[in-house]
Amino acid sequence: MAEVRNGNVRISYDLIGHGRPLVLLHGWGVDRTSWAGAGYIDQLKTDHRLVNIDIRGHGESDKPHEAGAYTAELLVGDVSAVADAEGLDEFAIWGHSYGGWIAWMTASADSERVAAIVTSGAWDPRPELDQSRPQEEVEVLKQGGARALLEWWKSEGGERFDREFPPWIQATTLRADPEALQASFSQMWRTGIADNELESFPVPALLIAGELEDEGDGAAEVAARIPDGRRLRLGDLGHAGTCNASTLTVPTARAFLAERMGSQDPA
Repeated sequence: MAEVRNGNVRISYDLIGHGRPLVLLHGWGVDRTSWAGAGYIDQLKTDHRLVNIDIRGHGESDKPHEAGAYTAELLVGDVSAVADAEGLDEFAIWGHSYGGWIAWMTASADSERVAAIVTSGAWDPRPELDQSRPQEEVEVLKQGGARALLEWWKSEGGERFDREFPPWIQATTLRADPEALQASFSQMWRTGIADNELESFPVPALLIAGELEDEGDGAAEVAARIPDGRRLRLGDLGHAGTCNASTLTVPTARAFLAERMGSQDPA
């Protein structure tokens, strides 16, 4: 494990494998071990130098309890601090859900270094329009903590829950800090890429979405609007299932990243 500080917040991460640098950003409510649990690490480490980060508020990184500690600017700064510490002049990012939003924001802010992004379950970078949307997950966390959150996800997911939330992913959520999750949730998608900026988005993007989470195929619309966008649609999968579907997504993502970053090992 390595760590770096961005201001007074400590960010923990792992370095695994050799090849083209690829930053991994997990989803909200889990941690960096989710990449290994879903099989991504074993599949990607042979041709990528994986920089697997615990997003602030999660895993072994520091967990502030103030909402102001989770702005897009600070989250992007965490990724940049890790990249600086590892001397990464060029890197790609693969983000799941919350991590996908951070990937969009990092690419927008640091397009000279971010060669490409892949997002799973985060196909639309435009900011949340309804700033007063109900925060049911936050209320569940306040009342019952991480275990109650899992039960809420189960009620929402129905029969898909056990398929999309295997025991190892549930275990990561049970380790989470409920107050940090509440604080971070309050800032998600509050900023983003404006609608009129999609056509000039400077970084290639592969947008992965499951048909059960993106029924209208919004990922195809966004991918068509940005200059270098591609979409991968996964049948019969919801949000969590899409993020865990390494065998379905790694081949396409590997080819996409090789095209945008070249095939040579920079090490």
